[in-house]
Amino acid sequence: MKRILFCTGEGLGNVTQTIPIIRTLAKNFNAPIDMWHVYGSFSLPKFIPYVDKWYCANEINGVDISVYSGIVSTHWTAAAIKRLNIPLLAVAPKLLMSRSEVDSYMDIARILGVDENNLVWHGNCAHNDVLEKFDVVLHNGYNKYGSANWVVKSYIYYEKLAFLLKEAGFSVASIGASDEYVPGTVVMTGLSLLDSLGVIKNAKLFISNDTGTYHCANALEVPNIVIFTATSIDKNYDKRFHKYSTLIYREDLDCRPCQAQRRWNKDCKDWVCRDIDPQIIFDRALLLLKGV
Repeated sequence: MKRILFCTGEGLGNVTQTIPIIRTLAKNFNAPIDMWHVYGSFSLPKFIPYVDKWYCANEINGVDISVYSGIVSTHWTAAAIKRLNIPLLAVAPKLLMSRSEVDSYMDIARILGVDENNLVWHGNCAHNDVLEKFDVVLHNGYNKYGSANWVVKSYIYYEKLAFLLKEAGFSVASIGASDEYVPGTVVMTGLSLLDSLGVIKNAKLFISNDTGTYHCANALEVPNIVIFTATSIDKNYDKRFHKYSTLIYREDLDCRPCQAQRRWNKDCKDWVCRDIDPQIIFDRALLLLKGV
C-alpha cells in the first residue's frame, strides 16, 4: 500500500488521542502515515512520532495527492476531506459521551478489517529535551477563547495544592499559557508545546485537569493525576491509553458529567463539580510520589 493521509482537527487532546489508531494503521498496513491537521485555529507542531509528513490547514495545498492510496478521517474532518480527490477508506463515528474517544477513532481500523488482536492501544509523543526537573508539574489548562466556555474544566484550588506540596518539601512548577501560571510555583509557563512536554517528561508527577496535556502525559509515560469536573470520564479516558492516570472527581454529584450539549451553560449556576478539597489531591499525590 502507498501512503495513507490521516485527517483530523480540534485541539491538542483530541489529536493526542489519535496516536493509537495511527500506530495501528502503520503496523497493519506497513505504509507511511501522513497527517493533515485541517483547521489552522490549532496550529500544532509535529509531536506524533509515528507520522511521516505533517500538514496544517492550507499546507495541504499543492501536495501531490497521487502518492496516497487513500484517506481516513476522524469525524471532525469528514466534511473537509471532500475537497481532496483521494479515495476515502474510512471515517470514524461521531463521538459519544458514553464511549472513549480513543476507542471511537479505532473504528477506522475496524472498518478496514483490522483484527482486534492487532489493535495498538498506546504510543508516545515527541518532546524537547529540557534541563529543568521538578517533583511535581501543574497545569490548570482550559480553552478560554472558544465557544464552549471550557473554564468549567479548570480547578479552583491549584494555589492551595501547590502550597501543600511545597510545604511537604516537593519542588513544584506550572506550565501552560502565561495566564495559566499557578501562584507560588516555578514559572515554566509560556513555553512552546514541545518544551512544555519536555518539562512534563522530567517530572515525577504531573497534575492537571481534563486538558490536552493530560493526554500527552500518558503518551510520555509520566504518572499523573487528572481532575475531572463537568466533562465525561467515559469519553475522555481510556484505560488502555491513559494507563498512567489517577482520576479524581466528585463522585457524590448526580449531575456530573454534564458535557453532553454543554449542559453546564444551561442547567448549572455554581459548578460545584470544581469544588474538590486540595487535601484529597495532595494525599493521592503523596502516595504516588512515595511509590506506595
